[in-house]
Amino acid sequence: MEKELTFEQAMKRLEEITNTIQKNDCSIDEGLKLYQEGLELAKFCDNKLKSFSEKLNEITAQVENDEK
Repeated sequence: MEKELTFEQAMKRLEEITNTIQKNDCSIDEGLKLYQEGLELAKFCDNKLKSFSEKLNEITAQVENDEK
């Protein structure tokens, strides 16, 4: 079973993909596959950030309620 990708790993891979595409270091077919992978990684990162934001809001609300 493969370990879940971390946000940092996804961002690093997304940067690698971007650099490869920008340098034209791949064929059109490879570029298309990389582009698709990049979109999936961007969505993954966006979901992670939304989740982190929700968690921070929950923690903040809990701390504020505990102070009352």
